This record gives sequence, C-alpha cells and structure tokens, in this order.
Amino acid sequence: MNPLNEIRSNPRQFIPSFLVVFVASLFGTAIVQGIGILTAWMNSSALISGSDTAQLLITLVGLTFFVIALFVSSIVISNTFSIIIAGRSRQLALLRLIGASAKRLRRAAGLEGLLVAVPSALAAFVASTGLAFGVLLLLGDEITAEAGVLSWTTFLPAILTVLVTWGAAYSGARRISTISPIEATSQSVERSPEDSGGSRKSLVSAIVLVAIGVVLLAGGAVLSIGVKTPLGLLIATLGGAVSFLGFVIGNAWFVPPLQSRIGRTLARGSSARLAAKNIERHPTRSARTVIGLVVGVTLIVMFATAMTTFRDQLVAYTASLDERGMGDASSEIMRVVDNTMLFFLGMVAFSVVIAVIGVANALMLSVRQRTKEIGLLMALGQTPRQVRQAVLSESAQLSVTACFIAIPLGIVYGWIGALTVLSELTGFFAPSIPWMVLLGVALGAGAAAILASRAPARAATRVSPIKALEAV
Repeated sequence: MNPLNEIRSNPRQFIPSFLVVFVASLFGTAIVQGIGILTAWMNSSALISGSDTAQLLITLVGLTFFVIALFVSSIVISNTFSIIIAGRSRQLALLRLIGASAKRLRRAAGLEGLLVAVPSALAAFVASTGLAFGVLLLLGDEITAEAGVLSWTTFLPAILTVLVTWGAAYSGARRISTISPIEATSQSVERSPEDSGGSRKSLVSAIVLVAIGVVLLAGGAVLSIGVKTPLGLLIATLGGAVSFLGFVIGNAWFVPPLQSRIGRTLARGSSARLAAKNIERHPTRSARTVIGLVVGVTLIVMFATAMTTFRDQLVAYTASLDERGMGDASSEIMRVVDNTMLFFLGMVAFSVVIAVIGVANALMLSVRQRTKEIGLLMALGQTPRQVRQAVLSESAQLSVTACFIAIPLGIVYGWIGALTVLSELTGFFAPSIPWMVLLGVALGAGAAAILASRAPARAATRVSPIKALEAV
C-alpha cells in the first residue's frame, strides 16, 4: 500500500480527513492567537493591567483554552481516522493475504495520515493568522499592548495536530491489522470484530478515568471557592479532560444500552424499527458515530453555559459595586465583560463548525461503508425510499443519544469553569442555563445528522443490489 498513490488515485476519500484536520488545527491556532489578542485588549485597561491576580487569571484562562483545543482536536481527529481505517479492513486484509506485513501496513497508514495532515495544518495556520491580523486591524488603537499573534506558542497547535493525526492513523491501522486475513475477506455477514463490544480493559480504564476526573473537577471547584486561588481552574480543566476521555474510552459499554433504549422509545414505523435494530446490531460503529456528535455538542453547550453564567454573575457583581458607589470600577468591569463575551462567541462559532464537520464526517463515512448492507436490504425487497428513511431515522436516533449525553456534560463543564474563574469575586453560584442555546443545539444536531446522511444514502441506493452485494 503506497500512501501517495492511494491519495492520488482516490483523493475524494481524504476530503473528510482534510476538513477535520484543517478545522481542528484552525481551532487550536485561533484559540492561542485569540487569547493573545484578548490579553492585549484587556491589558489596555488600567484595572486589569495593574492587577497581578488578573494577569495570572488571563494566563491560566489562555492555557486552559489551549488544552481544550488540543484535547478536542485529538478526539475529533482520532474518531474520524478510526472510522476511515475500520472501513478499509477488507482492503488491509487482502494486502496481508498477498504478503504485506502488519508492521508495513501500520507504517503506511501512519504516513498516509501525515501526508493529509501537513498541508491541512499549514493551511489552517495561514487562515488563522490572516484572521488574527484582520481582527487587530479592526480593533486599531484599542490595543496598545503586544498581541503575540506570531509567538512560538502559535505554532504548537499545528505541529501537535499533525502528530495527533499521524498517531490516530497508525493506531487505527494497528487495531485493524490484527484481524485474520481469511476471516476479514470472508463473505459471511457475521458481526465484525469492531462490533463485538468493548473490552473489560476499556471498561476498567473508563471507570478509573471518570472517577479521577470527577475528583479533580470537584477539587478544582473547592480550591477556588475555599482557598480563592485561580489555580483551581487548571485542576478543574485537567479533571474535565480526564473524565471526558473516560467517557470516550468507555463509549462501547455505556452508549449502546442508551442507544437501544432511545431507539425503542423513538421506533415508530417500520423504517424507525429497522434503524433501531441496525444500531443494536452494530453497537461499536454506532457508538463511534455518537462520540463524534458528543464532542461537538458538549463543546457548544460548555462554552454557551460558561458564557451565560460568566455574564450573569459579573452583571450581578457590578450592580453591587454601583450600590456601594464604585461606578468607575463597575463600568470598567463591564467593558472587560463585553470584550470577553466576544471571545466566547468566537469559541462557540468554532464549536459549531467542529460539531457540524464532525457529525457530517462520521455519518457520511458510516453510510458509505455500508454499501453491501444497503444492497442486502434492497435485495430483500426494501425500496430505495424505505432504505433512505431508515438511514435518516438512524441518524436522528443517534443525534438524540448524543444530545442526551452531551448536554449534561457541557452544562457541568461550563459551570465549573465559570465557578473556578469567578468564585474569588462572587463565591459559590449555580449555573445559568442557556435554554435557547440548548434548544438550538438539539434541533441543529438532528438537522445536521439528517442532512449529512442524505447524500451518501441516496448515492448508496442508486447502486444495483447485485453490485452492492459484490462490494468488498
């Protein structure tokens, strides 16, 4: 398997990979450069520039967003490449059957990911830098401090994204290449190894990681409230990343039962029942698609909750300053709040893009890899319209499952993030729930899932049943 020839012969199959790497790298670079601009903007304020605590808090917030960007990028990229590699299991098995070693296939797949990642990350860096300089021009004289748009840290997201992409492709190929060549090239319709459920090792790892993450989240919040130190933000961020990683690793254990229950609840009509049964038949593949949705939705809800809570608490705090006759400080704080809200809105916009790209990629790849399965349904008497309805119903059920998982996670993460930042000023407070955002996310996730699956489902049903059943 020559990676360069593979890309040249069928470049379209790598478009989803390119988009995911591009958006993930753009997200990370934009966060680092955005934090630099936000820091310079806030340092133009006498209230912020004269406070060591405020300076430390800005640095910690910047580091926190950088960690979030890298973490989310890693999950999105890994999820996409695992779907791509899993869909090529027969091709890899055939190559092994004619003498290719597993080590050689893993190395080729890793190089393939590298060839996709380098131009994607470079294009993302150029785009983000152009956007950052455009923002600086727009702000003009409002920023008097150095923004650091081209500091050494701005190159880190692109470099790390390339490394993560290479690792994801290599890791995915290593798992698939353990399949027996004879078994993988069989024409039987037995469940593939990737759909046999999660291992006990993954379950134990997930439980341990979630438990450690919850302790760190609670510890960060308690440290911020009790000791009143901004370092609680870093601890809480680490806890959020560790706990979410636990959910990702253990998805094959807890997502399928939830999918099954939701599928039975929503199964109205033959197409919906067929979709629910198909989800149950392929639990790991479906869980992987759901995790792609969960990442994007959690990110949107987290930023929206943090933004809403942040603004509500600071508005209440400035009102108390006005009552004490500190109007100047109040107006200065509100200026900082407005600037911070613009940054949060930018992060929400990026989160929406990542969510849409992630959803579209996961669903399109999933449907395209099911040509044989769709051909079998049509051979058994299903019409193309009924097959498309089943695929759309399956996408809708997966999006409901993802929202059911992601919305509570996003609210908790966003609330604890705001709590660790503001508790020194306001003490303990409950989260402000962005209800309209939650409604928009739920509707948007369903719409994105349905739209993303329409085109590949329509293309798959155009293939004759005989040709589809011959697909390898």
